[in-house]
Amino acid sequence: MEKEPGIVYQQNKKTGVVYVYENRPFWDSTKKQSRSIRKLLGKLDPSTGNIVPTRGRSTKEPKTRTPEPSIDSGQIIKKVLGFFQLFMCVTLAKRLLSMILIAVNISDKLVTELTGLCDQSVRKLRKTLIDGDIDSLLHVGGGGRKRKLADVEDAIIEEINSNNYHSQQQIADMVLEKYGIKVSLPVISRLLKKNG
Repeated sequence: MEKEPGIVYQQNKKTGVVYVYENRPFWDSTKKQSRSIRKLLGKLDPSTGNIVPTRGRSTKEPKTRTPEPSIDSGQIIKKVLGFFQLFMCVTLAKRLLSMILIAVNISDKLVTELTGLCDQSVRKLRKTLIDGDIDSLLHVGGGGRKRKLADVEDAIIEEINSNNYHSQQQIADMVLEKYGIKVSLPVISRLLKKNG
């Protein structure tokens, strides 16, 4: 139902709301028929008859990005990292500061520049924070492989104390014979030094 040229009123049957469109007719020469382009102007206010603008797609405000920290902020962040290192290892200090920066929506690239963590570590931290696996974030592992004698060290020391071994080679031979673990003489030397 057209009220005036160029304006179209269309009622939503479910809600009863009347939407007002600007109508621009044109001739489509390829299909040889009349076509029109409609642009939503708003809703018709039933009490006043005025057009109330709606929040159309074109009127959405662009998403605002968190501003990148200035150079002064970068210096402050470096000092905070140095402060954290007074109380914890370097890796944990970098990780903790990175988590704080990620929480305030700083880009991964900038987090890498400010903290010194690699890109992969920062991406992994962000994913872990999103997934909610917080317990694993504050653990710093040794990273190396397990010592050969870790499980039997106490038993070896007890064997050495109860029997009479005169050389490191004799101890190494005993470890191979009793526990099936082949160890070098420097390993035996470190074991003896560690346990007095």
